[in-house]
Amino acid sequence: MSRSRCRCARLHVTRIQNSDDDLPQLPDEIIEFIVSKVLPTELVAFGLDQVSRSFATFVHRNLCSKTYFCALHDPLWELYRNTRNIHDGQKFDKLMVLLIKKYLCQVEDLVLPVTLFSHIQHLLEANSYLAATSGTACSFRHPQPGVALTHLSKLTIQIGGECGGLTLSHNFENLKTSSSLCKTLHEVNLDIVLSDNEDVTCAGFREFLRFLKEISCKSTLWNIRLTDNTTSGQGWSGPANLNRYRNKMFICYIRTMLDLSLKINQLELMDKRKASPYMLVMAPYRRTIYMFPEFKRCRNLVICYDIGLIAPVFSHENDHFDDLLSFEVDESHVLYKADLLEYLKSAHELREVKVVIPSTFQSRVSRCTEGCFSNPDFACFRADGWCSVPSKLPGAHFEIVARAPIMA
Repeated sequence: MSRSRCRCARLHVTRIQNSDDDLPQLPDEIIEFIVSKVLPTELVAFGLDQVSRSFATFVHRNLCSKTYFCALHDPLWELYRNTRNIHDGQKFDKLMVLLIKKYLCQVEDLVLPVTLFSHIQHLLEANSYLAATSGTACSFRHPQPGVALTHLSKLTIQIGGECGGLTLSHNFENLKTSSSLCKTLHEVNLDIVLSDNEDVTCAGFREFLRFLKEISCKSTLWNIRLTDNTTSGQGWSGPANLNRYRNKMFICYIRTMLDLSLKINQLELMDKRKASPYMLVMAPYRRTIYMFPEFKRCRNLVICYDIGLIAPVFSHENDHFDDLLSFEVDESHVLYKADLLEYLKSAHELREVKVVIPSTFQSRVSRCTEGCFSNPDFACFRADGWCSVPSKLPGAHFEIVARAPIMA
């Protein structure tokens, strides 16, 4: 929700008096309301702050009030994708520089595709003065010399698919430029889509994490969402195949984060090609995820993937996973529920287990006349299929909920 943080003085809008025109003039409040409905990118691109000194205060207060910016829902992203030749690229760079100086320096929560984020880093390298002048537009806000995005605390990066890939060619090896981006990030969200073309690699991901680690601290929350859009899926693979298909496997990215000593706050594992829960009985090929022990090395684990084999089936008595606090299965089948409970048993601090069933599951069951829902596959959506939860996980609160349907 937008909020005004600017305390700059309000100036009355000066108007040119025309004796031949007796039309009524809009009050300043209405003008400010109209300005608030214009996108920040358009305010900067059209140079509306150059109309007059008093009108510039309206523009400035509006920019200061908007602390959230998502490039994917802004014309800036489409403009960036359409810049092909050098001439258009120079125009875009000029716009981006102005946007950093006048607006992005005020943003606290920023969502960017990885290609646009990489482009911003190149601009900071080429225009070092941005880090020295950022935030000086507001006389009542103290700029922080040395960083371009003065108040940035939450960063979300979209990786893969239309947002662009992540390989070593993106060149995040210059760690000095990360210190010119912002001071310290309190939350980092990484949304990664893995596909067969392997436009996202573990090597590029490691380099990117080292870049972001320079502007993080011990209390920084690292949230990662991994979405599988591959044909091979996330089933069990031996060491040889795991090394061969490492750019497509969830576990390789999790291990990369653990190798860099990054504590994962929330881990979401999603299957973009998952079949409907009602059609899985008739599916000739079942896509399931192989549950590695490293998936428990987080505080909140959300599985939107049909769960198959679990490793180890019975964990060693000395295995302790004290970070995991909550576990959620979202509209997904669990083929071996007893093994899953043994898997979660080593998470001694687990406080909540939630099973989200399809919103129309109960009505579909009541209308079924063929007995399809008596199949063991659908036991994961019924309370009787989880009857051993209280005995296996006595310290965890168990809940089966139906997700409300999304209204158009």
